[in-house]
Parts: sequence; C-alpha cells; structure tokens
Amino acid sequence: MPSTTIIWNPDDWEIFALGLLNCRHGVLNVHKVPAKDQGDLGIDYYCNKDSVAYQCYAVEEPIGVAERAKKQKDKITKDLGKLQKNNVIVSKLFLGAPIKRWVLLSPLHDSKDVNIHCANKTTELRSKALPYLDTDFEVLIHDQAFFGADALTLNAAQLSLIKLSIPNPTNPQISSWEKEEGSQDLLSTARTKLAKRTTPQKLEDAVADATRYHLQGAALMSALRSQAPELHDNLATVIASRRRHLEFAGPTAVTASGILNDEIMNLKEAIKGAAPNLSPENIDQLVFGTVSEWIMQCPLDFPNVP
Repeated sequence: MPSTTIIWNPDDWEIFALGLLNCRHGVLNVHKVPAKDQGDLGIDYYCNKDSVAYQCYAVEEPIGVAERAKKQKDKITKDLGKLQKNNVIVSKLFLGAPIKRWVLLSPLHDSKDVNIHCANKTTELRSKALPYLDTDFEVLIHDQAFFGADALTLNAAQLSLIKLSIPNPTNPQISSWEKEEGSQDLLSTARTKLAKRTTPQKLEDAVADATRYHLQGAALMSALRSQAPELHDNLATVIASRRRHLEFAGPTAVTASGILNDEIMNLKEAIKGAAPNLSPENIDQLVFGTVSEWIMQCPLDFPNVP
C-alpha cells in the first residue's frame, strides 16, 4: 500500500496545532505569540501552567525522511537561537518562571536523528545555566501521534482544506497485491467488464489503470481513517450508500461510456457533499479508486458489445 502524508499549509498547521494544544492544556492555558509585530521569538504558543513553549513547523511535502529531518533540525537550531536572543521578553511572557520544555510541533516526526539533535541541544542549553531555563529544561519534538484521536478528529473538521499526498503505487507494490488471495479473481472480473468498453489492444492498460486507482483509493481511505476518522466515516457512509443504490437500481445510462461517466460524476458530487474540505485531487483519487473497486467487484458492469 502506498505511504501517505498530509500536505500541510504552514498557516493551517499552526491553526490545527493550536486546537491540539487547547485539548492538551485547556483553552485558557494556551497563549499565542503573534509573529507579525517585530518577528517571532522562537515561540508560537506557550503555556504558563506547564512552563512549556511550542514552535510550529510544517515542511513542504512530499519529502524524504532524511530531508525532513534536516529541515526540522535546522528549524530547532534557528528558533532556539531566537529564544536565547529574546530571553528578556520571553521571561516576561512566562512571568519570570523558568521554561521547562521547548517543543517543535510538526505534523510528522519519523527520524531518530531529530531526537539526537534535541538531546544535543538540551545538553548544550543546560550547560549554559541560563536563568530563564529550568535546570531540567528539555528540547523535544512532537507530532500528531502525541495527541489522542478525539483531538485530531475535533480539529480536522475545522481545516479549510485537507490534502493528502498519495503517491502512485510502485510496481513492486502492485505485484505484491496481485499475489494476495482473491486479487486474481478481482482482476479477472475487471478484465471481463472492461473488455466491453475498450479494444483488445488497450484492455491490459485499462486493467492496469484500474489496479493503480484501486490501490491509491484504498491508501487514501486508510490514511483518512487514522488522520481524520470522522471524515473517513462520513465518506465510507456516502460510498456505501452509492453502492447500494447502484446494486439495487442499476445504472441509468445505456452505453458503457455513459454508465462510467454517470457513476463518476454522481459519486464525485456525493463525496464533495460529505467532505467539502477534501482537496480536489484527493476527491478524484477516491472517486476513481472506488469506481475501479466496483468494476472489480459486482456493483458496476457494462452492456455486452453486440
């Protein structure tokens, strides 16, 4: 199954992160540090109650693990420098109490190199015995995995746009799926149905496209199940409803092309209604993946070629 990553706009991530922190610390305990007035202080949010400072950072996805880690380490170094430079103002924000934790809050943390960098920075800053930092001060990195499903669901619904990076399945991934139990039956069914709407010369390409769409759509639904559970459930309900309608009433169009276009458009409108903040690209991936699955299974068929 292809790996997936939510593509975050930095502003959206900062808003989303605030919601997560409100769930963690309580709405009245989280404060925002606006960056528009004379720049930021190496802090986006802070909590006096727990003496913790947060800096939000979303890299431009999609990106590899090593490059993501490098950017996160650079961000940590840069913003801890800002924190030290502006220590007088920061100390006032914390009412003179020493800071216990500084946390880089990112959508995804997947490299131990960042942990090592955090540990090195922790040791470095502790050795300076800075009065505005606690003797047990620690530099950390947190991502969405540190927050409960309820917090993620609550705040995902408030995003203006949800966009996930769903790469095309690789040839090894396709080959692996083809070896799974039942896959050959699905491919045989797809081949029989698609033969009614394409030429023999293009049949295998059509089956290959349907396979890729199916795997990509399944990967998207899997990602939504973990990243935005409520949205996933809404989409699953809508898709199941369209499937029942198709199974019971059948397609309204007569030709193979008309049937396929009708089902694509009807499903797309239903998904847009259930997920208005899902990106157009993801909607297309979900639509084509679902229709391909229907072709591989029972609901969607085409008239026999005379």
